[in-house]
Amino acid sequence: MSADTISSEAGGTLVAMYHYVREAAAGAGLNALDPADFDRQLAWIARRRKVVPYAAVEAALGAHARLDGTALLTFDDGFVDHYETVFPRLRARGHSGIFFLIGAALATPPRMANVHKTHALVAALGAPAFADAVRRAIAHQPAAAGVGLAKRAEVYRYDGAADESAVKHLLNYELPHEIADRVLDGLFAEHLGDEAVASASLYLSAGMIREMAAAGMTFGFHTERHRVLSRLTRTEQHAEVAPGIARVRALTGQRSVPFCYPYGHSHTYDADTVSVLAEAGYSAAFNTVRRLADTASDQRFDLPRYDTRDLPPFAGVPHA
Repeated sequence: MSADTISSEAGGTLVAMYHYVREAAAGAGLNALDPADFDRQLAWIARRRKVVPYAAVEAALGAHARLDGTALLTFDDGFVDHYETVFPRLRARGHSGIFFLIGAALATPPRMANVHKTHALVAALGAPAFADAVRRAIAHQPAAAGVGLAKRAEVYRYDGAADESAVKHLLNYELPHEIADRVLDGLFAEHLGDEAVASASLYLSAGMIREMAAAGMTFGFHTERHRVLSRLTRTEQHAEVAPGIARVRALTGQRSVPFCYPYGHSHTYDADTVSVLAEAGYSAAFNTVRRLADTASDQRFDLPRYDTRDLPPFAGVPHA
């Protein structure tokens, strides 16, 4: 469904997904959304739909009722951007959102997910140099068995350089995790320094999370290490998913905790994932399938979302 269709149809719930939201200089190489574009997008959404809190969506799912003409705002990865840039803007508009946290970022000392090490290294080195460095490093790693996934068209559709998307896919979807971990740990230490120091400046602190929760923001979980879940055994998936509810409850006092799938494409999670989420007690889960959500008929662990770049000012639809 295109953005002009979203604009003209009131049916269903538009769930919008955000990641980095920061000024151009600070977000260079990160595919960051500029705060001015975020403001314009919030205004575009608010003119067409009623922005609702997660509690309204959860209630509608429980009642199998539609929430036509509504929007839900979601923010992945628990970046400090969400406190510094997003939080004040939502409060000023009277909106709330869901902020999905990664367990590794909350550890002592905090650790950075591989996906974010990759972003930082691409930003620092440039995509071609990073790709070359990864391939050189892999050549020196011992062979190991792993469960890799074939490339699909929808993966990394916003990356302009084919070389960049190829090496990202290699690291996240194909290489055995132990090799990807060693390669990225080594490159990060060589080029960017102490992972714990970088993590502390990248992710939300416990104090920020508590302040946001007290102001009405909802928090969810995004796994411990941001792995592609369908590459893991059921036991490994449980270890990635199950601790999240206790983590979020301890920080926020929430009882209901939603989830979002790392990467979010339909092939990145499976029936085991859904079963593990239900057993752990999550209230719902969000993917990155691009369509409006129908709370009357959608399964609560398969809720679709649009990326910010599927919407104006990026989708060729006027702001007005």
